Amino acid sequence: MITNRGLLTVLQRNTALSTRLQTTVGAQEVEQRDVPLKPFEDIPYPKGLPFVKNMFTFMLNIKTAHHFHTKLRKELGDIYRLRLPGVGNDLVFISNPEDSRTLYSKDGEYPFLPGFEVFGKMRLEGLPHLYPDSPGLLTQGESWSKVRRAVQQDMMRPKSALYYVDELNETAQELCDKLAADLDDNLETVKLNYTLQKFAVDATGLMFIGSHLGVIKGNPDGTKLMAAVSGFLARFQTVAFVPEKVLKLTGIYKEVCDNMETMYNICNKKINVAIEKHKTDGSLKGTVLWKLLERCGAESPIPTIMAVDSLSAGIDTTAHTATFLLYHLAINPEKQEILFNEIDRVLGKNGNMTEAKLEEMKYLKACMQESQRIWPVAIGTSRKTQTNMVLSGYHIPADTVVIRNGILSSNDDKFYPNADKFLPERWIRGCPQHQKVDPYANLPFGHGPRACIGQRFARLELYMVAFKIIQQYRLEYHHEPIDVDFTGIGHPDREVVLKMIKRT
Repeated sequence: MITNRGLLTVLQRNTALSTRLQTTVGAQEVEQRDVPLKPFEDIPYPKGLPFVKNMFTFMLNIKTAHHFHTKLRKELGDIYRLRLPGVGNDLVFISNPEDSRTLYSKDGEYPFLPGFEVFGKMRLEGLPHLYPDSPGLLTQGESWSKVRRAVQQDMMRPKSALYYVDELNETAQELCDKLAADLDDNLETVKLNYTLQKFAVDATGLMFIGSHLGVIKGNPDGTKLMAAVSGFLARFQTVAFVPEKVLKLTGIYKEVCDNMETMYNICNKKINVAIEKHKTDGSLKGTVLWKLLERCGAESPIPTIMAVDSLSAGIDTTAHTATFLLYHLAINPEKQEILFNEIDRVLGKNGNMTEAKLEEMKYLKACMQESQRIWPVAIGTSRKTQTNMVLSGYHIPADTVVIRNGILSSNDDKFYPNADKFLPERWIRGCPQHQKVDPYANLPFGHGPRACIGQRFARLELYMVAFKIIQQYRLEYHHEPIDVDFTGIGHPDREVVLKMIKRT
């Protein structure tokens, strides 16, 4: 086994090398076959321009990134790079699950997510009056780890999300009532995604600050918050991968700071109201905010920062994912009917969801998994390598940004036969169509210690949306097929208009 130092020395001497590679997976080491090791410079890349290289190509194709990267993969293979200005700034893209496994296995104690250090710096330097000590989870290293350790137990425990099932029944019903009230003369939805954003604010507020924010019912703060979150997320990829000097020159840096300040101020106002109310009636008891206050102490900034981040991060992601799920059910009526039959069997035509009943809803959960497989709101996840590694036979030095093109592997027929088909059955053990697939081929919430910390809450919200709507309405879609726009995070490329027919 050759050491990293020896490996680099051999590469620098340009001698041929064949070595047995090892990939650490958990506590296991899986030996791979002998392969010739190729230098980083041999990783293929598309043609670019002098000086700017592939930067404009990268930025101009963010909106249709899934099509852009599908084309590059066909031309260049499972691994390729986009060159950016400067030295050592190239982005490496991978789509082979084995490479993803290797990448995550090398995370180390402090996984490094490119771009988060910029957001952390924005908070500490651009908004010091709001974030004097900690930027929360939008940072790296020991600072990130300290916050993650403080909040992980309360955020990732299954019971933490399920605690809210009863109350979310009411919020989901408010969503149904609002959608029904806004239907046009053809019984079609008006501003479906926008209304789902309102639901996400109310649901997240309920779970994280124990407060019914009333956004579905017209609270004006919700409109401002949603606009700020959408503006923030629209710049997320740009901030993550474009040099800070460019961000400041173009005004994007200030724009993002302004949106973060709006998000903080609105959320913090609601949180303070909830805390004051709790002092008189104990209404926060049992909520995530209360648990964080108990764990971190009343003087700690962490509970407020986490509540702010949860409120802001859970709006667009949940709304867009829910829109895609409802769309997939509408264009696959036979699958929608199977889901309705499960709901009717387990809960009846008017029953509410409970923690116990949710355990029985295998098809509901499979529908969500399948929808996210086809259209995840995050095209993939990224890391800055902290050690030398080998991906697809190429030497990848430390400090290289590697992006896992998750949407390519999750839509690959090699891993998911008939990948373009909506087949929830592929996720249900015992079904003839069930498929045992490499888990690294589909990771909609990421993986490892930097996976989405709010994923249990997001899943619950999505289950509640689909359950309530399908229980009461049959969905149809009679317009042009939609696609995903990956500006910011994945969202429908146009307004999704569904016909909602009341079930009798």
